[in-house]
Amino acid sequence: MVIKYDGLAAGKGVYVCSSVDEANEALTELQDQHPEWFSFLLEEKLSGPEISIIGITDGNRIRLLAPSQDHKQLLAGDKGPNTGGMGAYCPVPFADDNVLAAIRRDIVDPTMRGLQAEPFNFKGFIYFGIMLTPQGPKLLEYNARLGDPEAQVLLPALKSSLLELIEATLDGNLAQTTVWQRNGTFVGVVLASGGYPAASFPTGFPISGLENEANFAPQTLVFHGATRRQADGPLTTSGGRVLTVVSRGNDLEDAVQQVYAECKKVTFEGVYYRSDIGQRPMPELTAAKF
Repeated sequence: MVIKYDGLAAGKGVYVCSSVDEANEALTELQDQHPEWFSFLLEEKLSGPEISIIGITDGNRIRLLAPSQDHKQLLAGDKGPNTGGMGAYCPVPFADDNVLAAIRRDIVDPTMRGLQAEPFNFKGFIYFGIMLTPQGPKLLEYNARLGDPEAQVLLPALKSSLLELIEATLDGNLAQTTVWQRNGTFVGVVLASGGYPAASFPTGFPISGLENEANFAPQTLVFHGATRRQADGPLTTSGGRVLTVVSRGNDLEDAVQQVYAECKKVTFEGVYYRSDIGQRPMPELTAAKF
């Protein structure tokens, strides 16, 4: 079964349990973490690869960005505790036209019809967390925002102007707008503080390697997530997910090689990152369900 905290938990309120003992441990942890509101859900465990589908809607139309895949668990091989996300990549090779058509038919379009039936006009980003099960795509969660770290790979992959896309959304003109994606694959790796995602861990360590932009490949981007600079002091860590390093490659393998070469250039005490972002085996999906 799956135990979920019934509220906001920064992406760390989900426990997949295979025994009564594991379930009891999960409930104890949830109660310790959220004593002010101890409410939880019990759900059936689904199986299959997860993908993130993020779109932007003006209330009438929705335009989807490239499919992406997050890596939630702390350790390589999808082991260890859940985090806010340790890395992501886009596009997802196995999310082909048939898969995306099924997601739109079964999840995206019904969501839009539901929103249009409500007494408000929702405009903005919608995040669909989806599992591709043997029975077809299943919705795990909604968010009214971009994903983190999905945004760090989706936005560089977006060839269209983000500003123009947002303006068209606010003006209700998405029907006249096309979302164009750049060629290639984008991979992002999160550099985290040692001890994350525990409730407390040391921070304030100097970060080295970012001083000279020329040290990085031209298409490399480094997004700051939990950094701080005071007065003329050094850049230091200030939280769990400190930086996200993003590289673009001709394909997934190329992008993976590039991003890990770039990650080695950044250091701080206790730095940790997963060694297998974008390297899960490609699943074989049941064609009849998509």
